[in-house]
Amino acid sequence: MAITNTTIAGLAGSERKVEVRVNAIREASNELVQSGLTASSEEVSALANGGPRKVSLDYRKPLNADAFNVSNDNINTEGDVGNMEAGSYSAMRLDLNYAWATTDLTQIVTQYGRNQDLYEGIAGYQNAVSKGLLASALKGVKTKLATNTNITKAVATDFDMQAVFDLCATAEEWSSLFRIMIVSHGRYAKLQGQQKNGFVPASQTQTKFDEYQGFVLLKSNTVVTDNDLIIARTGALAYGEGTAQQAFEVERRQNAAGGGGADILHSRFSRVIHPQGMDFKGAIPTTSAQVKSVLEAAASWDKVAPDAQFGFRFLQFNKA
Repeated sequence: MAITNTTIAGLAGSERKVEVRVNAIREASNELVQSGLTASSEEVSALANGGPRKVSLDYRKPLNADAFNVSNDNINTEGDVGNMEAGSYSAMRLDLNYAWATTDLTQIVTQYGRNQDLYEGIAGYQNAVSKGLLASALKGVKTKLATNTNITKAVATDFDMQAVFDLCATAEEWSSLFRIMIVSHGRYAKLQGQQKNGFVPASQTQTKFDEYQGFVLLKSNTVVTDNDLIIARTGALAYGEGTAQQAFEVERRQNAAGGGGADILHSRFSRVIHPQGMDFKGAIPTTSAQVKSVLEAAASWDKVAPDAQFGFRFLQFNKA
């Protein structure tokens, strides 16, 4: 049976249709969002959708719970008054794009034989880019905070949940918010075999995620290895998605492929991926290589949030 409708122009249908379908599929399948790792705000959304690529965002400092007054019956006695204070941190937006092509001669789009396949492929690509950006950012943050024992810890054991709980405890009253564990695929496989010891498959959690001893499991080989992991609290990542003025565009090149003709599908999207509590000190990258090097540099980050309020913990296992 012949495969029909296999040019990019034919599969895409219309540029607006591509945008609507890709956005819907991406949102439904975005692990960073669905796991509870991300949080957004009006300020983050505004940054994601335009204006300067690097801005200063405000945050409210925690109120001092040690300060209070004791009421009395003396009308002339006034109580002490504290101030609500705010701080600020810098965050950046990355404006990204990529394109895919097919020639008229082949009339085949590799891997995508149906419209839905095309939409799912692009949505998966954009989500993979977001996960890659997070991995680079966390590498830089981890390096910056390598000497902070409240945030980064190494233990002389193999995988040990007590070490996980101990590190979460440094978040004090916020420790119960640590609900996400980023592990390698190899570590995940080992946890998967411990169903009697706390592994709960997604079919039983009634979510898209497996859990281990109360932690949602996110798998990544780009940010952790089999011998380390990252623990995160819900909303630890400031996340924003921006839509370009022309998010998808089909270009027809009649004389391409030696005159055989070709279609090119251009995609454009913007992302804000920022670990909450960190101040971005780096320059705005202008190439894909710079994106990785800037995000992974310790010099690009400063922590402005108190240790207890910072939403990530880094744990290294060193088996004796």
